[in-house]
Amino acid sequence: MDIFYTSLLSLFILLVSFSLHFFLHKSKPTQDAKTLPPGRTGWPVIGESYEFLSTGWNGHPEKFIFDRMLKFSSTVFRTSLMLEDAAVFCGAQGNKFLFSNENKLVQAWWPSSVDKIFPSSDKTSKIEAIKMRKMLPNFFKPEALHRYVPIMDVTTQHHFATWWDGKEEIVTYELTKNFTFWLACKIFISIDEPERVRYLSGPFESIASGLLAIPIDLPGTPFRRGINAANL
Repeated sequence: MDIFYTSLLSLFILLVSFSLHFFLHKSKPTQDAKTLPPGRTGWPVIGESYEFLSTGWNGHPEKFIFDRMLKFSSTVFRTSLMLEDAAVFCGAQGNKFLFSNENKLVQAWWPSSVDKIFPSSDKTSKIEAIKMRKMLPNFFKPEALHRYVPIMDVTTQHHFATWWDGKEEIVTYELTKNFTFWLACKIFISIDEPERVRYLSGPFESIASGLLAIPIDLPGTPFRRGINAANL
């Protein structure tokens, strides 16, 4: 179970990174299959969700994307993930198309499974997407990055002094994950009290696991735990 969770969390982190290069857009039903991008939707209902998750369990979550870029198209291909049909736009050309046609030919959209964890209307999703696009550049301006350096330096020194120095054995993955979360709390929400960070880490891990879990809303499933954690 620990390996399963670790793979899912790693997959979630990589998905966030890949979001700069790939964008999932819901495909609208059509009677003319020729208008759809090349690709396949996989098994009924579950689509290609299992293949998508299994690449993460095997430690290579990017393989799902790259295999289909080679097989179908390096620009756009269709698939079905987490009970939703989707088109995946790839590379610089796909990014240019998406970002130059936002709220024109394409618009912000969340799968129904994400809406269950973070309930919102379509209108709210669009507004939040616009706000996020406006906020992100502020975090990456040169002057902002310059302010992050001393914060990262102090946090890193404290982390190594507390959890690495003098230890005969360490669990690298857990320590690196905790350090990353701690640093994010410090930079983005100005929280560095150990107790508060630990309190937030539990729900965050449950939400991260639930976002990439098969959306089966039953007691004890990662998806249900993600919903419960988001409601805290």
